[in-house]
Amino acid sequence: MKAIMYDLKISKAVRKKMKLAGKYTMIKYRKDWPKPSIKHPRQVLVRPIISGICASDLHQIRVNISYAASILAQKENPFPFGHEVVGIVEEVGSEVEGLSVGDRVSHSPVVSCECYGFDHCDSCKAGRPETCQAIAGIGDDSPLEEKYGGRLKFGGFGSGGFSEYFVTYAGQLQKVPDGVPDEVALLAEPLAVAIHAVKRKLPSDDDTVIVIGAGIIGLMIIRAIRGLGSKCRVISLARYPFQVAAAKQLGADEVISDGNRDALYQNVADTTEGHLFKPALGKRILYGGSGPDIIFDSVASDSTLDDSLHLIKNNGTIVIVGMDFGVTKKTDWALAVYKQVDVLGSMMHGLEEHNGGSVDTFEIAFELIEEEPTLLEGLVTHRYSIDEYKTAFSVASHKGKNSAIKVAFEFGE
Repeated sequence: MKAIMYDLKISKAVRKKMKLAGKYTMIKYRKDWPKPSIKHPRQVLVRPIISGICASDLHQIRVNISYAASILAQKENPFPFGHEVVGIVEEVGSEVEGLSVGDRVSHSPVVSCECYGFDHCDSCKAGRPETCQAIAGIGDDSPLEEKYGGRLKFGGFGSGGFSEYFVTYAGQLQKVPDGVPDEVALLAEPLAVAIHAVKRKLPSDDDTVIVIGAGIIGLMIIRAIRGLGSKCRVISLARYPFQVAAAKQLGADEVISDGNRDALYQNVADTTEGHLFKPALGKRILYGGSGPDIIFDSVASDSTLDDSLHLIKNNGTIVIVGMDFGVTKKTDWALAVYKQVDVLGSMMHGLEEHNGGSVDTFEIAFELIEEEPTLLEGLVTHRYSIDEYKTAFSVASHKGKNSAIKVAFEFGE
C-alpha cells in the first residue's frame, strides 16, 4: 500500500530543528506499507478518494509546531498522516451503526470518548469533544481502556488520508450528501474548523471584523461568518491577488493587502476609524473605542499575533485559529492587559449550539455547502498523486508563487 507516515522520533526532531536533517526527515513514504485492518468493533476501513494538505501537516514536517502537540500525537509510530479526507467505506466493524460499505464520507481527526465507547468526560459532556481527555489517552476507568491498550497507551488525533487505505473510528466520519462533488466535500473539514472558530465569538451585525490570512482557513472563516447569518463588516487581510478575489467572492466587504506593516496599520486605522498612537519605542498601537471589534487570526504566527494585539480595539476579542506559533518571542502580550482584550483559542470542531439544538460542526458545514453548492468550487487548485508528494508539499508551502489555495492528493480506483 502506498502511504505517507509521520515518524515522530525525538532524535529526528532535534536534528530537524538544528537544520542537520533533510526536508522530509519526519515522514516516510513507501509503496509497501501493509494494508491496515480493523482491530476494534467501532472502527471503519476507508479508501480515500481525495485528501487535502493542511497547514498543520506542513508545520509537522518542518517541526515548527508547539512541542505541546506531542502529547496529542498517536501512540503508534510511525503513524498515519493526513486528516482532510473524502473517501469510501470499505469495511465496518461489528458495532458500527449508521455506516455501510460504499458510503462516501468525510473525516474528522477528533477521536473522542464517543468514538471509543467511553462514558463521556467533562469536555464531552459540555459539548466540546475537540478537547476530550481520551485524545491524551485517558478513558473512563472502565475495563474498556484495557481493550485499547491501557491508560496512556491509546489516543491521539486520528489521521491517515495520505494513504490508499486507513482505519478510523465511526464517530470520526460524516456521510457526504449526494450531489456534493468530492473536491467541494473535501472543504467540509476546514469549513468546520472555521465554523467552530466563528461560533466561539459570533459577530453581531454591528461589529467590524478582521480576518488575518486568506489561506483556506481564513477564506472559510469569511464563509462561516456569512453562512451563519452575520451581516457584520468583514475586512480580510490577504497577501496575494488570487486570495483577494477569493475573499471577496466568499463575502468579505473589503480586502487589505499592504505588505508594509506601517502602511497596513494606517490602512486598518483609516478603514475602521481607529486611533494610532506611537509609543516611545516600537510599533504604533491602535488604542481606544474605535477599530476592529473582533480579529480572527487564521495564521497565528508570532508576527500576526503581535499585529492582532496592536490592532484590536480596547475590550475587543481575538480568536486564535492558526497554529503557526509555539513559544512566542516577539508578541507583546502586555497589550492584552492594557486593552483588556479577550483572547480565545479555537481547536478543530465538535458540537455547536445551532438553531436551538446541539449540532455536529460537520453537519453545519455540509448545510452551508448545500445552500450555495457552487460557492466553494475551484478552491482546490492543485491535485497530485501520492507519488508526487514532494511536489505537492512544495506547492502547498509556496502558495503565493503557485497561486495555490488548497493542494490535494487524488487516489485512483
